[in-house]
Amino acid sequence: MLRTLRVCVFAGLFLAAAPARVQAQGEQTAAAVQDEAPRLPVLVMLIGGAARFRNIHLDVGDNAGGTEQRTFETGPYFDFGWHLLIRPAAQRSPRPTIQAIVVQVDGGSGVGLKVQPAGTGISLETNTWRLLGQFGYLYPIERLQVGGLVGVGADVLSIDLNSVLPSSKIVYVRLGPAVAYDIVPSFFGFRADFGVRVPFFLGDLEGAFGSDSSGVGLDAAATFGGRLEAGFTYAFRFIWEYYKMRFAGSNTNVPAMGNGANGTDHAITLQVLFGWSL
Repeated sequence: MLRTLRVCVFAGLFLAAAPARVQAQGEQTAAAVQDEAPRLPVLVMLIGGAARFRNIHLDVGDNAGGTEQRTFETGPYFDFGWHLLIRPAAQRSPRPTIQAIVVQVDGGSGVGLKVQPAGTGISLETNTWRLLGQFGYLYPIERLQVGGLVGVGADVLSIDLNSVLPSSKIVYVRLGPAVAYDIVPSFFGFRADFGVRVPFFLGDLEGAFGSDSSGVGLDAAATFGGRLEAGFTYAFRFIWEYYKMRFAGSNTNVPAMGNGANGTDHAITLQVLFGWSL
């Protein structure tokens, strides 16, 4: 009888302790998953300045069967820039598949520029600004992040009235891959972006050189940067942007600036940004 009682007591103690062991194992597993999860910032906010160069070159029909060249070159100018990256669901889940979702906004502006179109001898006041919003996926694999982004952007060039080039507003859809790698975890890393831009609106350029206008753009960016444990974040960026444009058909702009045209618009930006990340 005594032996039976002892067995019952031990069995009761074992059954009572089992849920506690299961709970402890579950907590350890959750902690392990949390520890294995990549430590990615949920919010990155950067602001700074850049040296930017922009060159627009057009071969324009002269209504006499020939063409004339028109060149608009800014030279180096100061450009104010900013960068915002958000991982909207990173705090809700430690899973890399959830943390990989990103929203990114980039912008820049140059105000009060004085530009002299080649061969004109006149100085024109020019303002520029850019904005690109994207939704993407950057999947973390240890130190590496691989994915891509898609979004809509606008590149606005506002220039004094002239007979060389009208103001423009290039609105486009962008799609491209991206890859990032932490060379020194958190403190220093590298990111590369490549994209194709498809303009669907050209502003005053539409109708200035013909009724039929089209274009395609490319871009590439290399970013070196990192963050300290306190949250201070820095970045050095090289950005290359290029558009190939074509205009044909009858002019719809009166007075028209030319009869048909082919040309390029490209810019280089050397950017230094500082900010904070959480």
